[in-house]
Amino acid sequence: MPIVSMKDITVQYGKNVVIEGLSLDVERGENLAVVGPSSCGKTTLMRALCGFIKISSGEITLNGVTVSSASPRVTVAPEKRNIGVVFQDYAVWPHFTVFENIVYPLRRRKVPKNEAKERAMAAMALVKMAEFADRLPSQLSGGQQQRVALARALVSSSELIVLDEPITNLDAKLREEMAYEIRNLQKTIGVTVIYITHDQETAMTISDRMVIMDRQGYIRQIGAPEDVWNNPADRWVYSFLGVSNFLPAVRAGDGFCLLTAEGEKTPLSLDAAPSCRGEKLLMASRPTTVKIFREGEVGGAARGVVERVTYLGHQFDYFINVGGHTVRVQEDSLEAFGRGVPEEGSPCGVEFLTPALYEAEADDPRFAL
Repeated sequence: MPIVSMKDITVQYGKNVVIEGLSLDVERGENLAVVGPSSCGKTTLMRALCGFIKISSGEITLNGVTVSSASPRVTVAPEKRNIGVVFQDYAVWPHFTVFENIVYPLRRRKVPKNEAKERAMAAMALVKMAEFADRLPSQLSGGQQQRVALARALVSSSELIVLDEPITNLDAKLREEMAYEIRNLQKTIGVTVIYITHDQETAMTISDRMVIMDRQGYIRQIGAPEDVWNNPADRWVYSFLGVSNFLPAVRAGDGFCLLTAEGEKTPLSLDAAPSCRGEKLLMASRPTTVKIFREGEVGGAARGVVERVTYLGHQFDYFINVGGHTVRVQEDSLEAFGRGVPEEGSPCGVEFLTPALYEAEADDPRFAL
């Protein structure tokens, strides 16, 4: 039985429908990341689960017990749902010490003093904050404050924790460290984690499954990170995840061709026949799956001109004009230095290693030749 089950829930404010008919099950002990663009309803979903807002229709159950229902009307108070919550702004009380912040939920529930202290100290040890027990939040770094918030969530619930953009405010290195610690902590104690974020990289790092929501609040795909990345359910998911190229393509007999801005056609090599049926298509590719051939090198089904070269340390970014369309290519720095970094304005060839095809809109301007 799932620890969380949402069935056909709708949340609206007046006439503004934020989430409509959403269903989602969360398995016990998993780390589930809910990912989507800003204002897609991710935080609204979290707040409905935790009981901070009421649902307009549908039902939410925790451990098989209904905690929210529109018909019959059921609304269990947030503090009785046994959910630990960590917010983006940490929400630690500035006048409480680290220990007092963490033990507070237990005192509210009138847990015996000795037991409360023992549980709070154990939570502090898990997040490596035991030596800071007597410090105030003003004496802590952002990462340490986030650990305090996480420890407080752990004492609030040993079964389910909801994290709402918990590491967005941290610098890149600290985000990476905290993402690893959240993942490691979840696996160590077996707590179920629902991670709300727009940060795709962090979501892929820590999650067992990802839920991809679109701007209208609908779920477009659910799956393991590698499955979602390698097998996007549709063009929207493909374009949402990471950086992508989309170029116009058309059918040519039993095959497919890339369409240039001048109407010329370049044959495409596909590993498998796509399922889309339209005549106007868009070829999708990741910058990392496009191979660049320097001037004088043999290879590359399509010809182009290097418009921009950017060095990013671990990789080079190239923007290449291919038939009037801009293609972004990313190449490992070691390979680039070994083969020679192409100059801006130089001719080159490109090969799309694992392209995907999707149907284009009928009025796509890239087909107006």
